[in-house]
Amino acid sequence: MSLHLKHPEAPFDQRAEAMLPAVGGFPPSDRPLFLAGYSELCRIDLSGKRALEICGGFGKLAAGLAENFPAAEVIGLDLYAASGPEIEERLKRLPGLSYVAGDAFDLSEYEEASFDLVWGQAALHHLAHDIDGLCEQVSRVLKPGGRFVFIFEPMGHNLLVAAIRAVRMAQGELGDESNLYLSQFERMGRHFSSCEVQMFNFLGYPMKAVSDRFGFLSSAVHGLDAWLFRTFPKLLRYGANCNVIFTK
Repeated sequence: MSLHLKHPEAPFDQRAEAMLPAVGGFPPSDRPLFLAGYSELCRIDLSGKRALEICGGFGKLAAGLAENFPAAEVIGLDLYAASGPEIEERLKRLPGLSYVAGDAFDLSEYEEASFDLVWGQAALHHLAHDIDGLCEQVSRVLKPGGRFVFIFEPMGHNLLVAAIRAVRMAQGELGDESNLYLSQFERMGRHFSSCEVQMFNFLGYPMKAVSDRFGFLSSAVHGLDAWLFRTFPKLLRYGANCNVIFTK
């Protein structure tokens, strides 16, 4: 299996726009990345199908997908099941949505080939210590043609980005953070038939401190990144962030 690197550009799926609130306070410079990632979640009609979010936290994204596909069964899995008044309101409003407590490394309660989509947001870099175990679990529960998607993951090939990120992690005393590498995606790809990696933030990442304060500058930097990726495809591997899509 070979990796396909690309930089997706608009137009994105219209349903992705409605899911943006699930990101929370995302920087303006990352808006295209999330739109591209959420478009991948909506790539196939999930009506009458099953989708599983792993490491879903408070479950906003699972709810957003359930709103787009009310006839789908959408399960939000996290180590601690989402609960509270807002969760109860969602469950009443979206009968296809449910939240469960569970471990992404143990999906044994789900039958083989029982999901059409499995996804996570900013989750893979927290699970990279056991990539093979994760892929074995997900590959087992995915149907043939099913998709395994991760949105907003950090990449480590760009040394400048890695240095900036290391400083930010140290300042925030964040220990559970790590960069990902294309070699890891290649290893994961052994369990799947294809892998697409959507790369973002070449110049955009080191310029975040300025561009996120000024919307027009953020758009300009993203446009410059898009031109650089188109003109010099070898720069794709040096993007700071990515979405990754595996197909069984």
